[in-house]
Amino acid sequence: MRGTIFVGVCLAMISSLACTALWATRGEARLSFPKAVSLPFIANSDEMVIVAATAGGDTPLHVILDTGAGLDILAPSLIEKLQGKPAGQFTGQRMTGERIDVPLFTISELAIGPIARKDAVVGSFDALDKMHLDGIIAVNDFREQAVTFDFVNRVFVFETAKTLARRRAEGKSAPIQFDDQRGISLDVFAKFLIGNQPGQCEIDTGSQNATVSMRYLAPLGIEKDGKNVRKHESATIAGAPEIRYNTRLPEISLAAGPEIRVRDASTSFSNIIYDCNIGSEFWKDRALTIDIAHRELIASSSLPSN
Repeated sequence: MRGTIFVGVCLAMISSLACTALWATRGEARLSFPKAVSLPFIANSDEMVIVAATAGGDTPLHVILDTGAGLDILAPSLIEKLQGKPAGQFTGQRMTGERIDVPLFTISELAIGPIARKDAVVGSFDALDKMHLDGIIAVNDFREQAVTFDFVNRVFVFETAKTLARRRAEGKSAPIQFDDQRGISLDVFAKFLIGNQPGQCEIDTGSQNATVSMRYLAPLGIEKDGKNVRKHESATIAGAPEIRYNTRLPEISLAAGPEIRVRDASTSFSNIIYDCNIGSEFWKDRALTIDIAHRELIASSSLPSN
């Protein structure tokens, strides 16, 4: 997830779901649903996905589902309210290269839809209180449960074997790769074509448009001072200075299925540590399924029936 987030949320809490979640010692899901479970979501002006969740058994939350977050993060004030217990520190990098030290805490429970993690380890991030956000849920929570961001129907789906098979049959599959840091943080990558250049890109629903490494400027024939390029200077969410060169690319596509593409793609070039970062705009009018257990993503357009 990148940038400063301003979220205005008015979302009714979702009714209780008749599903059972069993968790292994590590907190990984061992789930079996008689039918797929769908949670409605709303999107803010940056197209970030916001759903209802609960913490500590009965504290309602509105959280961002961010596949680029790495690990679950809650506002410090909320962790204090939940009487979170210190559980160490996680040190990682933002995609802009900044070191970030995240204090870890254990809370009694963190639940989204049918999944409830007992003794859940979460990070604390001061900026969430400043931005009046409850928290961020990462793809790390779904290591053994295939999930779908259905941007067509505005629902987040917990798949069954049957609905997953239908998505696979009707959509386009692509292998995914992981940046898995000690089982604490997990980021997901896939291969894309940036114009005519290959790249391994982070899939980041916490961003809107694509961000591409500066090293792609020359191969794509783009000049920093070109007439269709706008220079933008700002600060990252961690406060470091950042320069972006904003333009539009003729096309960005999924390498395993070039028909899955965005034309005239709004793109920023910046000094990032990855080849590129693919935001939610790429999946507009599509459904994105992430199946970590089978190392696969599926791009589809329909919502399978149970």
